[in-house]
Amino acid sequence: MSSKEEKRQLWIILLIVFIGFIGTSIAYPIFPPLFLHPESHPIIPSYWNDSTRNIFLGLALAAYPLGQFLGLPILGGCSDRYGRKRMLMLSLAGSALGYFFSALSLQQAWIWVLLLSRFLTGLMEGNLGIVRAMAADLESISKYKSIGRINGMSAIGYVMGPLIGGFLSDNTLVSWFSFAFPFFLAMLFSMTAMTLGAFMLYEKEKTALDHELTIWNRFNLVSRFKFLFRSNKTLKNLLIVGTIFTFSVDLFFEFGPVYLTGLWSMTPADIAVYNAALSLTLAIGAGWLPHQLSLHFPIRHVIIVSMITTAIVLGLIVAFPYKILVFSLFGIIGLSIAVVNTNITIQISNSASKNIQGEVMGSQLSLRMLGDAMICLVGGFLIISSVTLPIAISCFITGLVLVMYIVKIRAEN
Repeated sequence: MSSKEEKRQLWIILLIVFIGFIGTSIAYPIFPPLFLHPESHPIIPSYWNDSTRNIFLGLALAAYPLGQFLGLPILGGCSDRYGRKRMLMLSLAGSALGYFFSALSLQQAWIWVLLLSRFLTGLMEGNLGIVRAMAADLESISKYKSIGRINGMSAIGYVMGPLIGGFLSDNTLVSWFSFAFPFFLAMLFSMTAMTLGAFMLYEKEKTALDHELTIWNRFNLVSRFKFLFRSNKTLKNLLIVGTIFTFSVDLFFEFGPVYLTGLWSMTPADIAVYNAALSLTLAIGAGWLPHQLSLHFPIRHVIIVSMITTAIVLGLIVAFPYKILVFSLFGIIGLSIAVVNTNITIQISNSASKNIQGEVMGSQLSLRMLGDAMICLVGGFLIISSVTLPIAISCFITGLVLVMYIVKIRAEN
């Protein structure tokens, strides 16, 4: 494709990412009140005690990333073999089906169907790995711009999704709003993204693979991760560091709303406002700031300073739980997290060959989702002790991964 055509492709990809992430994040302000305030919805039995509700909250939050952990590397690898566009369309169709069953389960008060539908939605939403690989395929566009803009558009989607989910699930604002309504809307978003992709995306000619794999072999995640880890030491180190960092910040992402609900009994609409501050700066930090910093500073220095900033802000949220201050800190931390994630993703992409970009991008996100699922499961037990504890642990892990990154840099030099 020409440079002009590649720019057009990137804008279509960004639009699909935006629509997709609205649907992905629409549930975030809904689940904490749904589980922690059982009087708000009949899906939670009234006789459940606080510990049971906390544990099921963890299960509900974990189901989606656990599905993504399994789906991302498989869909990403299949996109290397069978084509990016084809696999993207498949994932969007599956996510629309998952959202439909999530909405139906909330209408009918089917708790187990809700958990299974969230797993199905996560399983089929391997599209971020695919679109990152699509961005890496665009030869005339810098990865700082393509991957950075994808991360930025994801963050903008995260602004809109929780706002839509928070307000459209709050029946105190409009009587016919419900917890199910935003999921029906997310289903329509996925179907819209699928339609756009089907008519406006081009299928890039597939790069010859070093090895052919059957579908069954692609489902063997253990062997695929071993292959990636053994193929390149730098790639291995970056995947480990990136996974642990995202583990720490996802602990904050997942339990930030729980922290707000537990301390101040915030409604979904209140949580959506705080999440908007976080997501807006995530968008700025991913879509614009990394490229600007790359013009003046080495990428490793940028990552180190941004990790330090993230750890400091998390510590301040734990130490000074005041509404106005926390709102400001939610905004500041978005910048530092986005800069780290975008730059590490670029380093990972640059360390991998072109013919496995889909699998590498999917595997990076898959490891993140595994960590996210573990966070949700463990976090359900942590908040029994304190809603602040997950944020404190996030601060500690961020400091730990900072040390790991510095040590690995020195070992390579």
